[in-house]
Amino acid sequence: MSETRERALDAAITLLGTGGVHALTHGRVDAAAGLPRGSSSNHFRTRDALVTAVVERLEELDRRDWAEMDLPGEPTLDLFLDAVTRFIETSVTTDRVRTVARYALSVEATHDPRIAAALSRGAALIQEWGARVLADLGAADPQAAMRTLMAYADGLILRGVTRPGVVEPRERMAAVVRACLE
Repeated sequence: MSETRERALDAAITLLGTGGVHALTHGRVDAAAGLPRGSSSNHFRTRDALVTAVVERLEELDRRDWAEMDLPGEPTLDLFLDAVTRFIETSVTTDRVRTVARYALSVEATHDPRIAAALSRGAALIQEWGARVLADLGAADPQAAMRTLMAYADGLILRGVTRPGVVEPRERMAAVVRACLE
């Protein structure tokens, strides 16, 4: 990916995460990225093309982050809890803008099947990673267990971005994970 394209997409994510979908225009992307006027429209001719590229950039960033979170060959419950807890905390702090951008796009996805499909690919990445770990930890139905855990984590993340400072105790997360293993 060219540096200009990457800068434009990262600026677009920031605009979505700080101003919502209505803040996403080619001109605002150029200004936020410090690019000459018209640069983003040279890469993304339409708003739809820009939105599609933003969703793909989010997926790329997710893949990078999840690759870094891979657990050792024989994960333990504590290592898994650490990874899930770190993901939730990062989603509502360091990556809060990216998380809010994803939520903004999720609302758009209810009307646009292309966005829905692209966001689903990112969710599938997390689903497969977690199901693999839960299988290693002994879950009878790792796919169902991970869907349950993802729903719980999604709720915690949404609460975290809408009510900063409200933190779920690790013990509750551990109880949910243990329940998913049964």
